[in-house]
Amino acid sequence: MEREFKDIVKALKEAKRLRFIHDFALTGALALSALSQPRATRDIDILVSMQKEKIKGFVTWLKYSREYRLTKHHIGRRKGRIKDLIEVPAGNTWADLIVASSDVENEAIATGLPVSVFARTKLKVIRPEYLIILKLIAGSEQDYIDCAHLWNELKDKRLVRTMAKELYMERRLKKAKNIAKRV
Repeated sequence: MEREFKDIVKALKEAKRLRFIHDFALTGALALSALSQPRATRDIDILVSMQKEKIKGFVTWLKYSREYRLTKHHIGRRKGRIKDLIEVPAGNTWADLIVASSDVENEAIATGLPVSVFARTKLKVIRPEYLIILKLIAGSEQDYIDCAHLWNELKDKRLVRTMAKELYMERRLKKAKNIAKRV
């Protein structure tokens, strides 16, 4: 997965240079592993900030490369959390490029922490506070467990509490905190 990861990051840096995308940051299980609790995963989740009108051109650009010719754009449900997902098969794994569609997702990218995930591959990683919020929004049982691990290691919990209140997710945060007491 390391080679595939480096290749997709290189492609995204080129897409940023070509102005298909504004910015991007690692999220999901690999972000969790970079920040806290290592967790096995089969994919690479990356949150991407871009204009909706550029998605089609970006997907076409990816498809013209030999490695990413099987790239697919999936449009989410109107009320679903993920509005646009670009699935990029990459060797033995795949990258899910999640197009940011909310202020909190764009803030998460903008405030990402520069981290070296694999040797000499530096990129932004979603800050723990925002990763908790994004995982609370997703809301799977594994997301709650991930939140619990992050919560236990978090130094300043105030930002998470504030965002959870603003996003009407105080119940979800309470559930994650209860799980955190057990892990």
